[in-house]
Amino acid sequence: MGSLLEGRHTVIIGGGVVGTCIAYFIVSHPRYDRNTHAVTVLEASSIGGGASGKAGGVIATWADPSCIAPLSYRLHCELAEKHGGIQAWGFRNVYCADVDVMGEAVGHAALEENHSHFHSHAVSTPSSAHYPPELDWITPDKITSYTELGRPENTAQVHPHLFTTRLADLAAEHGANFVLGSATRLNYVEEGSKVKSVSYTRKGSLEQVEINASDVVIAAGPWTTTIFPEAPIKESRNHSIVVRPRKPVSAYVLFPELHPKTPQKRIPPEIYSRPDGTIYSCGPSDTDVPLPEGTDLVEVNPEICDRIYGDVSSISQAIREGEIITRQACYRPFVVGRARDIGPLVGPTGIESLWLASGHDSWGISNGPGTGKVMSEMILDGKASSADVSSLDPRLMLQKAT
Repeated sequence: MGSLLEGRHTVIIGGGVVGTCIAYFIVSHPRYDRNTHAVTVLEASSIGGGASGKAGGVIATWADPSCIAPLSYRLHCELAEKHGGIQAWGFRNVYCADVDVMGEAVGHAALEENHSHFHSHAVSTPSSAHYPPELDWITPDKITSYTELGRPENTAQVHPHLFTTRLADLAAEHGANFVLGSATRLNYVEEGSKVKSVSYTRKGSLEQVEINASDVVIAAGPWTTTIFPEAPIKESRNHSIVVRPRKPVSAYVLFPELHPKTPQKRIPPEIYSRPDGTIYSCGPSDTDVPLPEGTDLVEVNPEICDRIYGDVSSISQAIREGEIITRQACYRPFVVGRARDIGPLVGPTGIESLWLASGHDSWGISNGPGTGKVMSEMILDGKASSADVSSLDPRLMLQKAT
């Protein structure tokens, strides 16, 4: 295995949670030597500027896919213990639940094919008679059922932007180099059988730079196909808001199913109370707005944010009396042509030295550390040993696309 390490330069395209986790676990690997192995992260806009900074931040052993979620949850806990995550990025264990609530008909109305609205990972049966008394910031008479998904022993949360940027700082302290620039082209040798370098444009400049690489990892999320069009990755936009209530609320992550007074199903929002005293909530996806060139160019539709606020404030006085301090939007990547529970694409592409780690959908924050860990093992050891991620092999989907 010694030849694997001689004069290596790993270039990671994408400075979101997945890219920063890959960088962190490479420079933390026992076989890494900063004197012989360079690690460069190319980020077009800003570290954690996309979904990695604007997601909810729930992490769980029961997340999808099951092949990597338990590993990733354990790594989240270890990272928090090692680097003071409670203070640094708001790590805390939480309860998580599906709740059926009667809300106002504000927006986001949609029909639902599957009449069961309870999460597939529910660990308790729906109860219309019992919900935790600590959940006192959802109007009691609005709740018609409560279904527990996770408990503090298997569920936690982080502040995504704080987690991503802090992990980038830790990776940099151990030798990783973070460069602001947009990757424009992969350069190959031997008629495309092997990648040899990445061309990019420096941020704020028209200067084109070519950087040689022994390995290239594409962790560009929804922007994956701009550099690797063969990848079966698509994107959808999500809006979210952050509300500061008058006083902090109890630690719960909720996936409500809002039933308006009119007879129609609703696309559920998500609601996260956070240790900093704020409440985060996101709404449904839209796919009719084209992907911009970078995270700093994502358009925010204030009307959609107002609908989210209208939905969640109709079931919570704490939110209704609070102040909206953030309106934002981001794009999340998903794999085209397979069910969400199968997971992202993580591993070799079939082109020598080219790797893919993308398509994490709603579980990027949760599965970032697990992805980083197994990718570091693939690159430095020649195979993943911490988890069996053979079902995530990109070649399974890339072969279908050709």
